[in-house]
Amino acid sequence: MLRKPRAYAEVYNDLGGEIVNLFRVARDEGEKLAQLCELTPFARAEFVESYEPSPDPLEQARRTLTRSFMGFGSNSLHQKSGFRANSNRSGTTPAHDWMNYPAALRVTIQRLRGVVIENRDALECMRHHDTPETLHYADPPYVMATRSDEKHDYPHEMTDVDHQQFAEGIKQLKGKVVVSGYRCDAYDELFCGWQRVDKATHADGAAKRIESLWLSPNIGHQGFNFSEAA
Repeated sequence: MLRKPRAYAEVYNDLGGEIVNLFRVARDEGEKLAQLCELTPFARAEFVESYEPSPDPLEQARRTLTRSFMGFGSNSLHQKSGFRANSNRSGTTPAHDWMNYPAALRVTIQRLRGVVIENRDALECMRHHDTPETLHYADPPYVMATRSDEKHDYPHEMTDVDHQQFAEGIKQLKGKVVVSGYRCDAYDELFCGWQRVDKATHADGAAKRIESLWLSPNIGHQGFNFSEAA
């Protein structure tokens, strides 16, 4: 959403309350959040403290950003990871990147203005906002069989049955639907008849993976370019 042009009406929905809090604070108190990040040193003590919840939404949003940026891997929000203290790589260090982060955050803050932020069941939210002109982009938790060690990574997981019910639900929508995930037989079966667009990529740990988009039939086969949706 952050990389596409604005639309007439935009809705972001997530069951994760911490992420929803971050988006709401960024939208409504974004400058305060950016200033707090400017005052936050790239420090192990800050990283450790970020795992402790705060009752203040603004402070919690700062801790969410701190934990996400200063930890290793894309999932440091949900699982404890090490502190990115590495300063051996050429170019900039993680500390330098953090110093420049508030400026980049302000761009995100501006983009979130006017976006409706929901915190509800995905299908319930999609049905509520569904029209023939709606484009739904769904990014559910990866199918368990596609993950390394089939480990749980998200605060709100989906079983194989949940994925099946999800697929059945979105097929009833009037709008266009794009679903993202790792290429897998389960989704090819669930979304049989949908166009699939693949892209070779690397997961955490540099493991080679195939990321895919499944496009509902009402989108049409018009030479969809994966890079345009990245």
